[in-house]
Amino acid sequence: MKTVYLLGLSLFFQTSLLAQIAECDNGMYQTEQFPSFTVQSNVQYGQAVNSEGVSLNLLMDIYLPDGDNRTQRPVILLAHGGSFIGGSKTADNSIVELCSRFAKLGYVTASMNYRLENPLTIFLSPNVELTFVEAVYRAVQDQKAAIRYLRKSVSEMGNPYGIDPNRVVVGGNSAGAILSLHNAYLDKASEVPQGVSPNLGDLEGNSGNPGYPSGVQAVINICGALADSIWLEPGNQPFVSLHGDQDGTVPHNTAIANPGIPVMEVDGSLTLNKRAQNIGVRNDFQLWLGAGHSPQNSSPAYMDSTFWFVRDFLWDMVCNDQLSLSPESEFKSVVYPNPVSGSAAQKLNFNSTWTGSVRLFDSAGRVVLSRILNSENHLKEMPELSAGIYSLVWTKANGKSEIHKVIVK
Repeated sequence: MKTVYLLGLSLFFQTSLLAQIAECDNGMYQTEQFPSFTVQSNVQYGQAVNSEGVSLNLLMDIYLPDGDNRTQRPVILLAHGGSFIGGSKTADNSIVELCSRFAKLGYVTASMNYRLENPLTIFLSPNVELTFVEAVYRAVQDQKAAIRYLRKSVSEMGNPYGIDPNRVVVGGNSAGAILSLHNAYLDKASEVPQGVSPNLGDLEGNSGNPGYPSGVQAVINICGALADSIWLEPGNQPFVSLHGDQDGTVPHNTAIANPGIPVMEVDGSLTLNKRAQNIGVRNDFQLWLGAGHSPQNSSPAYMDSTFWFVRDFLWDMVCNDQLSLSPESEFKSVVYPNPVSGSAAQKLNFNSTWTGSVRLFDSAGRVVLSRILNSENHLKEMPELSAGIYSLVWTKANGKSEIHKVIVK
């Protein structure tokens, strides 16, 4: 039998905030703290079969700040561009540069490979859009396996990278941003586009490290897009976006993506920014006027702009205890009774004025419960919850959210 309590919110919040402030003393995550870093190259995080039936070892490079002995560092996992047909963890110079710069700030960073599609398979496909979608789907599965590997390394390998498994940020450039956005916001089986082969498996995939959560706490989007902005929902993770308004490959608005041939309509960073504003999800957005696709790859000025903008977003997330699932956090004891006990048939009741929806997240950012509040104003059929701290996100009718911490013992 589990017992669910509303956490001593004031004490928990103060303790957490003090820990974040201490961690960020002396410019940590804002200015260069470590002059050098070590790269552990070709770390195998999984294995998977590509569209041609070939089994591939999935590799990433992990960047560790030299001289940093901390063991609870936030992680930034980045993916390269290349239209899902090319590129690698070392070939995208902007990803390598970001991994290097953020490691010097005190983050653990990683650059990952993922399964790519044969260009001829896409360009000669009778259904280019579906073939492209399935390439994204495989890449998402691989990134989830990489996240699970990082968390597995804490639990089973003695935490060799010195990471905090509850603070994982994903992102990338171009195709890498596309797969990271889909990883975070394509989070329901009902949202998977029609026609995707059932042979690919579910969204979690089979690329490795089963049994560990794949949720993330924030997303870095450099010239990326979502297939459908409606997948971005109230209470979702915050994200930061940068995009040129003359991008002819991945549009900054809603238009056709064209990595050489027209592929499909997507919702670019400007559309995602508008959607995020409407539903109360934080999104820091920089629109580069007059810039084309991924200008940071060829321009030091745009590279600096990218780094500074993402740095400031992440600093606020980490150092102001904002790596959460909502832009507005009000801690109130409105969930009752306190405590709630039971097993699979637990019930949480809410203040009668609550309307909208609620979602319950575990410490890794996974959704473990999602409900629309009805006239009875309670949650029925609670899942069996493991002991730990959960975030209950109440999204109001106006799109703003409150977060309530719940503890299960």
